[in-house]
Amino acid sequence: MTGPRTIEDAWTASKSAGNNLDAIRLAAAALVIFSHSFEMNGGARENEPLEIISGQISFGELAVLVFFAISGFLIAKSWAARPKLSVFVRNRALRIMPALVIAVALLTFVAGPLLTTLSPGAYFGDARLSCFLLNAVFVSGCGTLPGVFNEELANAPLWTLGFEALCYGLVAVLGVLRILKASACAALALLIIAFGAATGWGGGFFYKLSALAPPFLIGAVFALAADRVPLDHRLAGVSALVLLASTFAGALVISFAFFGVYLVLWAGFAPFGAALARIGARGDFSYGLYLWGWPVQQFAAQTVGGPPAVNFLLSLPIAFALAVLSWRFVEHPALALKTAMRPTGGAGPGLNFRNPAASAPKPLPGAAEAAIRIQNHD
Repeated sequence: MTGPRTIEDAWTASKSAGNNLDAIRLAAAALVIFSHSFEMNGGARENEPLEIISGQISFGELAVLVFFAISGFLIAKSWAARPKLSVFVRNRALRIMPALVIAVALLTFVAGPLLTTLSPGAYFGDARLSCFLLNAVFVSGCGTLPGVFNEELANAPLWTLGFEALCYGLVAVLGVLRILKASACAALALLIIAFGAATGWGGGFFYKLSALAPPFLIGAVFALAADRVPLDHRLAGVSALVLLASTFAGALVISFAFFGVYLVLWAGFAPFGAALARIGARGDFSYGLYLWGWPVQQFAAQTVGGPPAVNFLLSLPIAFALAVLSWRFVEHPALALKTAMRPTGGAGPGLNFRNPAASAPKPLPGAAEAAIRIQNHD
């Protein structure tokens, strides 16, 4: 008699049948744009629906927790599949850095000069310009561009990427020390939560770390113990009820790290239909949508104006179009370099300098296979 279907069973099956993780990430990126629409045109996050209901976090911040939960699962799976530091660092850099660098550069050197109220000399001579460029290497201390968007943040969500990179580093350290196990990740998550609770959560760096790292680490726990975690709709139902209760009890962030992560992964592997599983077949557009959502919303707010619904409905398709371009011309070519730099059959690197065509980026594989390669950051 076989036991209940586990996350590992679903992960293995998804290598041929696909899964819903790309769809969830795309929905989360759209939810970030929806949430930020309430902050445009002089609005305030206090007017955002989930902020009003929970008094804790917004829908945008909830979506970021979803990103970190899925990322923790996928990144831990990636290390387990290829536990080599150089490969891990290369793959992480090729996934997250190119689109980020291009986005920051285009905002600074193309959009900025076109939108600024300052003269070209004043704009390029402003010290904030070089400071803003540090966002390309996860330093988010400077968020404004001189004379652009009324001196408001040019791309507010970029601050989360530094914590994403930090979480990658945690996996790498645990992996190199050969203690990347479910128990170690769970203990570290609990330690970070306990530290946050002991210090009253406070604010700044440690508050953000205590909110974002636990769902990432628990996602890693589910990846590393996938063969022991059942995918059960009853557990998903209980998780949903706990999250609902915690929304009104002031404990949504803490409960999400456990019950929310399980619910996300259950939904990620639930049999909701082939159409949903194929959403990522043409590319992973969620990262580009996340990168470009805020600048597009700022531009829409200051050129068109209108209530949050107008900002959201106008900004979403424009940001999605930019996300498709980012995938097509930046992210996918960068990911193709992983294959090009990978050793082939015999000795020697995968890059073929005698025959460059041999190491050129190959077209995307079949739908399901493409989704897994993208998700697993292989």
